[in-house]
Amino acid sequence: MRNKTDRNDARGIAQMMRLGWYRAVHVKNIEMQKMHTLLANRKLLKRKLIDIETTLRAYGLLIGVVARWQYEAGVVELLEHCDPCSPPQ
Repeated sequence: MRNKTDRNDARGIAQMMRLGWYRAVHVKNIEMQKMHTLLANRKLLKRKLIDIETTLRAYGLLIGVVARWQYEAGVVELLEHCDPCSPPQ
């Protein structure tokens, strides 16, 4: 096919169907797609949390164990009480 047009695409798909140049694929159900999305997002958030803690640790700041809803307040409090000019302990 010289030009990519809807008509040429339809002709190519029809030819593939006629000649049997396709195979069936498994499509996951919607529940599995939702689960995969949730797990991927959780993995991303966990990685970002570790990145933040590693960055703060470079300045000698440890967040410690805090509840998820207290995490932001803990980080802000650590940054307010640290002296950026002093070397890490």
